[in-house]
Amino acid sequence: MKVQDTLYSAAQVRELDRRAIHEQGIASGELMARAGAAVYLALRARYPRARRLAVVCGPGNNGGDGYVVARLAKQDGLEPTVYALGDPARASAEAAAARRHAVAAGVTVQPFGAPPLRTDVIVDALLGIGLERAVQNEWRAAIDAMNQSGAPIVAVDIPSGLHADSGAVMGTAVRAHVSVCFIGYKIGLFTGAGREQAGEILFDDLGVPREAYRDVVPLARRITLDDLGGLVPRRVRDAHKGLFGQVLVVGGGRGMIGAARL
Repeated sequence: MKVQDTLYSAAQVRELDRRAIHEQGIASGELMARAGAAVYLALRARYPRARRLAVVCGPGNNGGDGYVVARLAKQDGLEPTVYALGDPARASAEAAAARRHAVAAGVTVQPFGAPPLRTDVIVDALLGIGLERAVQNEWRAAIDAMNQSGAPIVAVDIPSGLHADSGAVMGTAVRAHVSVCFIGYKIGLFTGAGREQAGEILFDDLGVPREAYRDVVPLARRITLDDLGGLVPRRVRDAHKGLFGQVLVVGGGRGMIGAARL
């Protein structure tokens, strides 16, 4: 079974991330660089005419991915602006390094401050898969500003405010046009409000070897239209229903049973 056909919990994806770093020897900073590059490539493919980017970054590794996107955009001649939330002192070493590299590349970084976001594309790098409580205060204001901007939104891994396991909206959530998911599909992208909030869902395993997935049993398998295609034989266009057998429908209610043969 392919990785892109399976759905995982947030805890399982964190375990896969741990295995990639500690067992497969992929540095965490390298995973962040690959994630940011995957988002940037998706953004350029979907919105090739975009020039101005608003990248909304939290202090965690999700925000670190956003700084990578901003740096790549700047190096590519675009005009990215990072709107930062949270305490930079709480950032991981990798996220802090990604911010420094973005600034060194000439990216403008400023506190969020609830500005109207006038831009061609927004990158949602605010909150990751660890969200367990309702979004409040400036975090809620940032999500509302993104949703109200009218610009298309590309979410990093998962739309901010969406619960990674249940697909529940935690008070408010980004309504993304594209979500670029890493390492394993989070089951919340396909349950609850996930499909409505996530938009088009893309996947990148970030080069994590298949060995890292061994013994991590996915929660579910994702069935696509391609999987169902072989279950129903093709019919000629002028076929009649009477050529394909009969269906017996048995139904009832309030003590009554009825049957109809079609």
